[in-house]
Amino acid sequence: MTDISKELTIVQPENIKLIVANAPQSMQDNIISCQRCMEAGETLLKAIQDNGMTDELDQQAAAFIEKSRKTVKKMNERRSPVTKLFDEIRTRFTSIENAIDPGKADTIPYKLQQLRNQYAAKKREEEERRRREELARQQAEAARAKLKIDVEEDFKGQFQSLLNEKVNNLTELDNEVTLETYDKAYEQIKTCSTELPPEWLYNLHSTVRRPLNVSVDEMRRIELDVKEALGKQFKEQYAAEIQDNKDYILDRMPSKKANLERIAKANAAEAARMKAEMEERQRKEAEAQEAERKRKEEEERKKSEAARQQLEMGSLFNAQAAVQGYQPKMKVSKKIELLNPEGILPIIGMWWRLEGCNLSVEELSKMFKKQITFCEKVANKDGEFIKDESVEYIDDVKAK
Repeated sequence: MTDISKELTIVQPENIKLIVANAPQSMQDNIISCQRCMEAGETLLKAIQDNGMTDELDQQAAAFIEKSRKTVKKMNERRSPVTKLFDEIRTRFTSIENAIDPGKADTIPYKLQQLRNQYAAKKREEEERRRREELARQQAEAARAKLKIDVEEDFKGQFQSLLNEKVNNLTELDNEVTLETYDKAYEQIKTCSTELPPEWLYNLHSTVRRPLNVSVDEMRRIELDVKEALGKQFKEQYAAEIQDNKDYILDRMPSKKANLERIAKANAAEAARMKAEMEERQRKEAEAQEAERKRKEEEERKKSEAARQQLEMGSLFNAQAAVQGYQPKMKVSKKIELLNPEGILPIIGMWWRLEGCNLSVEELSKMFKKQITFCEKVANKDGEFIKDESVEYIDDVKAK
């Protein structure tokens, strides 16, 4: 027979019958004793209230209180067999319940719950680790993709600077040409190479700062891949734009030479006017070229910005892409674990700030009864008192 079966056989039918038989008489006897005690006490209480306390009445009150104690003791003895048996029955019931209560330590459901808690914590830690790893992977992937865009933009910027420098050199030769330097300038512009300098492309390196989650080797590989992808484009664009500028300048140079010749033959005033007109045309042409250059740069900037935004949106949606397996239902809450006794002080401080300061004296006295009693014992035994304007000691007088 199991322990639970033994519990069920302890409460015998004859004990139940005894309770039914004796309980009414015990209750009636206690009611009579209580009534008689109260009647005698009310008579004594009225005499004191009417006449005031005297030595004789004080002695009678002391005798009555002592007799009340004896009466209560006798009443306890009458009901004790009944209430003890009831307590025993109740204890047996609760014992049976406690044997399978998941909230009670050492029960099988409790042990199973502890194992489930440990398993849930393990699964949560595994999921958190997977989530962190996946997040780190996605962040590194996004960083590499962004780095590629930044390196492309950086290389294009460096290329545009080189191209602008070469175009400006051609424009400067054109703007500074004179009758004396015409043939030399024409030859320089005509023979200007349209080939992208190989050493420039070879020495091209990114000025973009490397992200922490991208290794040096990955950075170099990205630079090489971008350089290889843009190399052909740079060569073709360089050749086309330099040739276009050469053709544009060379086509206009004969008419420019004619203007210079007319200026040389004109009087001072006419020469000044014609020179001013020529310089104004050059200025407007330069402004138009600059505007076109800025337009192209703005187009490239918008393309890069669009690519960045698309990358960020993709990263945002991918952040939730981690595949989850079975996860037991769980509730995750924070619990405080004291590392040393001093840790209780900030806990009490937070409680007092958020709740305790709003409670009444009665509520606080009930809540801290144990601590208050301790301080009272220290005062009565050792004579050590709390010195604070919010604490007062009073004499508690009791007659013996």
